[in-house]
Amino acid sequence: MKYVLFIATDPAGEPTDENPQAWVEKWNDRGVRVEGMPLKPAGETRTVRVRGDRVLVTDGPFAETAEWIAGYDLVEAADLDEAIEVAASHPMATAGRIEVRPVEPLDLGPGTGNVPHEGDAPASRFLAILRTDPGAPAFTPDPAVVAEWVRDGLASGRYLGGEHLRPVRDATLVRRREGELLITDGAYTDVPERVSGIVFVDGEWEEAIGYLARCPMARSGSVELREFWTDFS
Repeated sequence: MKYVLFIATDPAGEPTDENPQAWVEKWNDRGVRVEGMPLKPAGETRTVRVRGDRVLVTDGPFAETAEWIAGYDLVEAADLDEAIEVAASHPMATAGRIEVRPVEPLDLGPGTGNVPHEGDAPASRFLAILRTDPGAPAFTPDPAVVAEWVRDGLASGRYLGGEHLRPVRDATLVRRREGELLITDGAYTDVPERVSGIVFVDGEWEEAIGYLARCPMARSGSVELREFWTDFS
């Protein structure tokens, strides 16, 4: 089963000199880790929301919190126990916190699959983090409209794939503090705006924002546009 590991910062984290590359190589060699990439700081984020006919684009992440996602890793684990083992061995389990979220396969029909890419090779410039918004007007995206948005993105080169996640009540938080492994239910941060999925988006900033402004889920939540920490020059 696939799990997304959200690598998050934590002001209460502890310094560590563990080598992240050694963690990558260990789980790559075992065929568990599929891919992953770090993200640029939250200060370089744009947030896109659609309310009625208005497209709202603001600087910064949607949720005001001291903890923010610094990267992600996708793993193919036998079960949650193995996914937790992978997360617990990550250096950021000590320096930050790691949210383990099961992927919930979502079939939108023909022509909506992810674009294949290899491991950590840059597949896109941005990661779009889809979030819920309890204060947004009620809106249920039509799967057919979502599928059309995906197909348009594939045709234009803006959309390269994504993962739909199981509800946050299925999230597991993994941390290590003073050598003790802490495993609790819940997300990486205690805010009502929860991550519901991730989408890989390519193009320049304005192109990516323009595409996300047509995202049906932006009407019922928000989309954080985060740039991968990769040299695309």
